[in-house]
Amino acid sequence: MRKLIDSATTTICPPGWEMKSFSVGGLTDVGFSLLYPEILLVVSAQGRGLIDCKKFILSDRDSEVDGNWLNYQELWSFGIGKVSQEKIKIAGLNGGGLSTLTENGDSLELMALDWPICDIVFQPNWNSIYQEKSSHDCFNIFRDSELRAYGFSSNGQFLAIATGADVIVYSRKDNY
Repeated sequence: MRKLIDSATTTICPPGWEMKSFSVGGLTDVGFSLLYPEILLVVSAQGRGLIDCKKFILSDRDSEVDGNWLNYQELWSFGIGKVSQEKIKIAGLNGGGLSTLTENGDSLELMALDWPICDIVFQPNWNSIYQEKSSHDCFNIFRDSELRAYGFSSNGQFLAIATGADVIVYSRKDNY
């Protein structure tokens, strides 16, 4: 396993993608809108925020921390702003999961060979870190011990990796 993960190229951003990191203190959960796949809902100890993953901006913010907008048992949160009526599936401290596979075969593999440190390997175009012939085409894009959630939007054009203090947002380049 160590040999396979070491064969992946270590990079903060895989080819064909752009990325930006946002600081979010007390981040607990994230979830992508189904109606607007470029919108990422971020839930934290300070309320909710929306990140437009296409424009790499914080588009809305709500500092309400108590209310009936969040359900940790069913793992959803109502959005805010233009997705205020949408019940968004969330993933984070209390469970859940974002999609780890896109229609075009990009996928993510979580590896914890140095627990509690986790690595996230980006596997493009149906490649797999577990196949020596394609493991060198994979990219280790994350290594940290504070992982909350990770995964793709429903259309596969956006990717988020969330920790307790920030969220890294990736957007597929249009011409790639």
